[in-house]
Amino acid sequence: MVLASGVDTAQANISQNIVKDLTQQNKITLRANKGDVNRFYTNFYATNSVQPFVWLDNGKVTARSKEMLSFLEKSSYKGLFPRNYHVVKINELMSSDLTSVEQQQLLDLLMTDAALSYLRDVSVGQPELIVVEQKNWLLPRDKFDSVSQLTALLNATDLSAQIVSIEPKHEQYQLLLDSLAKVLDSESSDEIETKMAVGGKMSLNDQNDKVQLLNNRLIELGYLGTAKKDQKLFDSETKKAVQVFQNEHLLEPDGVVGVRTQKELNKTKKDRVTQLMTNIERWRWMPKDLGQHYLVVDIPSFEYYVVKDGVETVRAKTIVGMAQRSTPVFMAPMNHIVFAPYWNVPRSMAVKDKLPQLKRDPERLARSKIRILDREGNEIDPTMVDWSQYNANNFPYRLRQDPGSYNALGKVKFMFPNEHAIYLHDTPQKSLFGKTERTFSSGCIRIENPIQLAEYFLKDQDWKVDRIQKAYDGSKEQTVRLKENMRFPVYTIYMTAAVDANGKTVYRSDIYDRDGAMQTKIAKLSINP
Repeated sequence: MVLASGVDTAQANISQNIVKDLTQQNKITLRANKGDVNRFYTNFYATNSVQPFVWLDNGKVTARSKEMLSFLEKSSYKGLFPRNYHVVKINELMSSDLTSVEQQQLLDLLMTDAALSYLRDVSVGQPELIVVEQKNWLLPRDKFDSVSQLTALLNATDLSAQIVSIEPKHEQYQLLLDSLAKVLDSESSDEIETKMAVGGKMSLNDQNDKVQLLNNRLIELGYLGTAKKDQKLFDSETKKAVQVFQNEHLLEPDGVVGVRTQKELNKTKKDRVTQLMTNIERWRWMPKDLGQHYLVVDIPSFEYYVVKDGVETVRAKTIVGMAQRSTPVFMAPMNHIVFAPYWNVPRSMAVKDKLPQLKRDPERLARSKIRILDREGNEIDPTMVDWSQYNANNFPYRLRQDPGSYNALGKVKFMFPNEHAIYLHDTPQKSLFGKTERTFSSGCIRIENPIQLAEYFLKDQDWKVDRIQKAYDGSKEQTVRLKENMRFPVYTIYMTAAVDANGKTVYRSDIYDRDGAMQTKIAKLSINP
């Protein structure tokens, strides 16, 4: 073992004190989970008592070290940040003669921290980004042992295959990585792109300088022919191009360029890179194993789908929560179905929405078959109450809507009990499914095909189509407990980029404005040291 003169192997071992000294003297910050570096070296020396370094052999950088460094340098293709893995300092040390034990220890420490961090990041996500959305992303997180995974990597014959084995297996994760690689390799990524000031609206027959910018931007994005360059008129071809753009980005395709459409048009190639990175990261936060049978509500795509044994069995449109009452990201197992349900109006909605209506017109709720009940469950005559005395803090009543075609939940609801009081349900407002951007609910998920989904859940419970239809059209609430094999997990997810069946990368509107904070953090992490 080649070490500095007078230093034996044991003295070169990277102990906890040496880790502390090296980080302080070289002003470096370790990114591995707290304690992982020391735990790794303790385990390493327990089985390698005469080998002081992981990444060096006889004072020389090993082939495995160089291969690992290559993964770190190319980490941007995984939606990660090379600067997080000490690549500049590592390259500097590798290029030196490494004659001092301190240099050897520092290089080994940096490589170990980088490898531990990289394996964690590529598998379950980056701590700097996880914290940005931790209040909104409530799905269960997989545990990850970086120390055992690095040990496995060092024992593997194929580093690339070992790394792939710990990454998410979700198809969209890999497809988005492919999209990211294409964008990163694009030679036109540094081109100047047209941007317009956001505000106001543009529509058919408008003629001004801002329309000129609009036409030029549509040309850049491939939605309009070059003959329209610098045209200041918003003509029928401009409108058609705008509608195609809106459709592809799940914006209402009205051909009017409002604030939401302007914001989407302004997104540059660099913005799309960060959007891809944002969604690649979110896939890392998903459980690796969703189960053999599960239902996914894809919030920004306004759809849900059911998968069994890797095959999609049901897909339909949804209506999700409006921005101020957003549908949360979480998981809970399906449990039961309720036909002809009562609607117990959530207290927050009762005091925010319904109480003002009662103050204006005490009989308003009664016309919608909404009853007012006291704490004992007795019905109250709304005309006999002075509603002006109540507010959000002292409202003492419970509101409940009778079953029927007018019921806000429609004629059936699908229950997966959870702390958010979210469920899937029918709706009397079927026409809203004709809209492209469907953020109309107060958080729960309205579905377009409730009878089809009920048939799917009850096909093995002696519920034929006619019995389901009868229960659906009934006036008496009826609860059906599902068989154990149908109590599979329901996931609600928030992904604003995806690759469609034709292999096209689709960028969806960020309906809850969650991408911004992620992309701001990504921009900071992307800055070279």
